[in-house]
Amino acid sequence: MTNLPLVHIDAVPQSVEEFLALRDAIAHTPEGGAAAMVAALLTFAEGERLGQQCLAIAVDRETLQEGPNGYDGWQLGIAQMRLVKGQLRAMPHLPRSYVQGTAPENAYRLPAPPYVVACSTNPYSGEPESGTLKVFVACSGADSPRPVTLKRNNRGIWKAAEWSSLVTGIRPPVADVDDTL
Repeated sequence: MTNLPLVHIDAVPQSVEEFLALRDAIAHTPEGGAAAMVAALLTFAEGERLGQQCLAIAVDRETLQEGPNGYDGWQLGIAQMRLVKGQLRAMPHLPRSYVQGTAPENAYRLPAPPYVVACSTNPYSGEPESGTLKVFVACSGADSPRPVTLKRNNRGIWKAAEWSSLVTGIRPPVADVDDTL
């Protein structure tokens, strides 16, 4: 695997405007597009409404459907949204596992910002010039990085086209045992 530049996220976005500014700053590269998807999932874990909007902004337009639960009249498809909701309700710590410095042993607590997302490619990832590339996002809760296929849109922004591996299971956080016996 070839390591790509690390992507820095100054904070979890607290508004659509903050997410758009973050996306516009980092998603001009495939790894930045993958990090924008991670930021959308982090945002969703903090609040579903804003998270739905950020997810609609972070994913490739071809994967969206018309609807009120996203951004500008577009939202994730029903199956994708069901997957995200189900997985993040069961594992709200999941998106934090993509930030460097988290681990099951620290309950995936976020370090001090900026948050760092590390990506890599392999010989089968494709070529950025084609407008489609698969990157692998490092995950502290799994033994291998998670694949995300990205597509560059007509404005030069890389968006997640296939990202289901980002919401698959990870090792559970280690619970602190408060033995008061």
